[in-house]
Amino acid sequence: MSKQNQAKNAKIDLSAAAAPLAADPFAALATLDTASLPPGREPAQPAASTPKTTKKSRLILRREKKDRGGKTVVVASGFATEGEAGETLRAVRKALGCGGTTEAASAGGFEIVLQGDRPAAVAEALRAAGFPVGGVIQ
Repeated sequence: MSKQNQAKNAKIDLSAAAAPLAADPFAALATLDTASLPPGREPAQPAASTPKTTKKSRLILRREKKDRGGKTVVVASGFATEGEAGETLRAVRKALGCGGTTEAASAGGFEIVLQGDRPAAVAEALRAAGFPVGGVIQ
């Protein structure tokens, strides 16, 4: 074996006790006079939380394949506003790791379309967001 290979394969002896550190970086802090420092901030008080009394609308889940190139999607309809649908879509996409979009429903309101055939997981994510869910859940 050459000297270069021996140097590469050399092991470090860890059985010996480690030497203590030469300097303690926090030792100088103990000698400071804290009386001359300005007063610190008061801890922030948590804001009084008021429970939301807005009732979320019931969502209906359905599977669709038609006009989607043979791919199955899960559609959740029943959102009152586009903002509510958009916020919920972002939360569900993040929870499930899938793609999706919002669409205007033909009967008024809005719906979200999520990629994949996972209605049980979609229903669970929507329930976690506070929505009552019905329709295809399995």
